Amino acid sequence: MNRSGLFSVLLFIFDVVYNNVTASSSCNDVGSKSTMLRLKRHLLCEYDSEVRPVQNNNNMTRVTFRMVPHFLHFNNEEELFELHTWIAMAWHDSHLTWDPEQYDNIKWIPVSGYQIWVPDILIHNERIGESSLGHSQAKGWVEKQGMVQWLTAAKYTTYCFADNTWWPYNTMNCTIQVGSWSHSGDEIELISLQNASFEIESKDVEWDLLKMYVTKWEGRYKYNFGSTAKMLSYHFILRRHWGIIRIAYISPTIVLMVMTLTALWLEPKSFERMVIVNLNFICHLLCIQDIHWEVPKSGFNVPKLIIFYESSFAIASFALILTSILRHLQDLTTEPPTWISIGTTTILRSRIGQILLLSILDPAVTAKIEIDADDNTDLVQSNNKKSPWRYVIVLVGWFAFLSVLLAYIVLLSTCFPTYYTVIP
Repeated sequence: MNRSGLFSVLLFIFDVVYNNVTASSSCNDVGSKSTMLRLKRHLLCEYDSEVRPVQNNNNMTRVTFRMVPHFLHFNNEEELFELHTWIAMAWHDSHLTWDPEQYDNIKWIPVSGYQIWVPDILIHNERIGESSLGHSQAKGWVEKQGMVQWLTAAKYTTYCFADNTWWPYNTMNCTIQVGSWSHSGDEIELISLQNASFEIESKDVEWDLLKMYVTKWEGRYKYNFGSTAKMLSYHFILRRHWGIIRIAYISPTIVLMVMTLTALWLEPKSFERMVIVNLNFICHLLCIQDIHWEVPKSGFNVPKLIIFYESSFAIASFALILTSILRHLQDLTTEPPTWISIGTTTILRSRIGQILLLSILDPAVTAKIEIDADDNTDLVQSNNKKSPWRYVIVLVGWFAFLSVLLAYIVLLSTCFPTYYTVIP
């Protein structure tokens, strides 16, 4: 090797050694600075925030995780659950230990998120682009043994798993699933420190938080098929607040039911009955149309309130058609067929029929029945000055009213939602 080549090699070696010595001295030469600054320079001088802080790469980092909910909100239009919360984490960093006696008995120091390694615990079932976590702006505390305490604010947004059986008093399981984004379960273990009881400072005005619980989930690791991913699932069980629902959805069902029964109670020939049955039919259509836009598009089970409205709409249609038929029968002057006359007479001569007649006929006929019920053999053909179909109409009207009343009782007992039908 000639002299020029040898000189170039020596110059390169000198440059490398000089740069290392200069960097080392500039990083640690803080003898004239404060004790806190010397300690932070000592700990963070050659610290790499991208490397998991363990002496052996096979060692597991155990991270204690606690979620402190502050505010929750459910967007009905987009069906999104939004949670604002505080996140508290703690883990051991073997690279951040010191002897307090060498640094004026300093036992802990504050650090920023960009200075040290922070476990990338993120939500895995988010609405993409909606969640946020401020690790880089957050502050932490490091104790002398290397224990790191971390507190930051987070916003999580996800979809909910809704049970619409008793809608609008439906319940929703809104799950926030958190875990490490780039480390497998063999590298990071999440340990939940969630308390059994907690209070949320600010609640949603439309939804009540019934309870919150935590479960563990394990699955195949997305980056390495030979490893597993371990996560924590925070379940928030929500139920719609009763005050708003009672006015918007429950009260109209009672009004429509009363309108239908009232229409069937009135005389078929009356103008009021015709007005009520038509108005009742229109109101049912409007309520069904309104519910169509309000029922959640996701979730499982058909709401029983939809079945109630559907059945009530069928009953309202029946009441409208029956009213039209009975009004037409009252205008007929021909005698009813023999089989109708015999059937009607048999029913009206029975004990139940006499009770019905006592409440619907004029006093003269009622008095005659009370004296001798056996003389009512030609009851249907009597009093022809009014209508030969009058008693048939009365009997059909009573059967219709009682049948509809029974149908509504069954619907109320099986399909009518209340705040207490949903068991947390």
